[in-house]
Order: sequence, then structure tokens, then C-alpha cells
Amino acid sequence: MNEHASLLSQVLEAWRALPLGLYEKLFIKAVVLGVCIYFVIYVIERACGTRTDNYRSKGFLHDSMYWIYFEGGFNAFFVGLGFRSLLTAYLEEPLSFFDVKLLTPLPFFLQAVIFLVVSDFINYWVHRAEHRYKFMWAFHTTHHSQEKLTFATTIRQHPVTYFYQELSVYIPMRILGVDPMSWLPLFILQHLITASHHSQIPLNFGPLNRVIVTPSFHSYHHSTDPAHHNKNFSGTFAAWDYLFGTAVKDGIPKPTQYGLDDVKPTSLWSTLATPFRLLYQFYLVRDRTTNPERLGNRTGI
Repeated sequence: MNEHASLLSQVLEAWRALPLGLYEKLFIKAVVLGVCIYFVIYVIERACGTRTDNYRSKGFLHDSMYWIYFEGGFNAFFVGLGFRSLLTAYLEEPLSFFDVKLLTPLPFFLQAVIFLVVSDFINYWVHRAEHRYKFMWAFHTTHHSQEKLTFATTIRQHPVTYFYQELSVYIPMRILGVDPMSWLPLFILQHLITASHHSQIPLNFGPLNRVIVTPSFHSYHHSTDPAHHNKNFSGTFAAWDYLFGTAVKDGIPKPTQYGLDDVKPTSLWSTLATPFRLLYQFYLVRDRTTNPERLGNRTGI
């Protein structure tokens, strides 16, 4: 164990010593991580005999651009710096009493487990809110408009969505005192898990399918079938959906189509612009045909 920790430490030190700036390193990390995850998932999908034509679609190109944008540090540069500046200027000192670092005395493994459970619980409720409130749903359509799911769909999120998702876990993570970015193995594991959810890998954990999210479980969430709408919100632990009654019932036929009936962006730009058009229709256009229950049929739970 110590040898592995020492090797990891040496790798991190070598990485930090590279004569590159922060954003150059983030870009390299995005490309390397994306290629590695693509290779692993693609090989498994091929071995399992599932479809791989999704990677030849325009939608995958859009998802890949989102991957580079977020993982490559561009969002942190354009949006995140403003967010961090706001926190530093106005919130950092008032919120400093939240820095109780509850997990610091605990062993690494226990810290990791608690972090995963707490963060996933928060994400579950944020995800439900995205389907409940018109403002959040408008931006969440960027993610749901993808009709050909691939591993990169997991990061197809509007920058506004990314902003409030980060904000929602900011204080809880300060209380716990964790920094998952410093835990390279946990960071990579999380990426593999979330990326697999939008893949075609036929994972089956048997009785644990009610505990852990599988690609099949999450696929219902992206289905165009009204019987599947507003179901299976969990990100890592499917137990939240079974606990709070939002899981698709056993025996319901699997999805055959994904995406949204009334929101179909045709370009990368439109995936970013469409949410603002929806907000205009939701709040300013007095037309019953443009209510959120019709646009995508995902709100109102």
C-alpha cells in the first residue's frame, strides 16, 4: 500500500513540475482522461456486442466539445474565476465558520465513502429540482436533448447548470473538509462511474442493482416514453430512487428512444442558446402550448 502511495506521489510531483501553466495542464488532462475513458468503455461495449455507432454521430462531437470545455478548464476560466472571486470577496470570510473539517481525522477510505454518499445525496435532490422548477429545467434540457447517449453525455451540461451544481455542494463540502481533486484515484473512479452511466455497457450487479446505478437504470431517465419520465434521478447510488419512490418499476420495457420530443438543438451553439429561448417561453410568452409540461414533459413532479 505504501509503495502504491509513494508511486502516486511521485507521479503527482512530476505532473506539478511540468513547465506548463494551469490551463495547459487542465487541457492535457481533459484530452488524456477523455481518450482513456473512451478506449476503456468502447472496448467493453464492443466486447459485449452493444451498439457503438453513437460515436459517429454529430451528438457525440457536441458532447466531446462539452468535455473539453469543462474538463479542459475553459469553464473555470470564463465562469469559475468569477464564481471564486465572488466567494473570495464576499463569502469566504463569513462562511469560514463552516470549515469544521469533520472528515479530516478519519481514515482515507472512510472519508471517500462518506464523501461519495453525501455528495450523491445532494446531487439526487438537485437533479429532482432540475425537473421540478422551470428555470432549472430550461438549462437541464441541454443534457436531456442528446438522442444518442455516449460516455461523454455525462458532461453535456449547460454552464449555468454547472454553476448552481457547484454552489449546491459548496457549503456541505466545506463542512466535511474534503478535496476530491487531491484524491486522484477517487477522481478517476468517479469519472469512470458517471461516464459508464450513459454508455451501452450491460452491467448487472444482481441484487445490488437496487443500490448502485447501472447504464440500464439510468437509460430510463433519458427515455422519450412518458412512462419513464421523472424517474431514476440517482447519480451513483440507485438506493435514493427506491427510498424516495422515484425508481422505474421492475418489469417495465426498456427505452427505445432518447432525447426530448420538443427540444431538438441542431448545433453546438443551439445547445447553449435554447435554454434562454425556453425561459422566454416559460415566463414571458402567455401561450399554454409553451408550458414546461409540454416542452420535454419532464417538469411538474
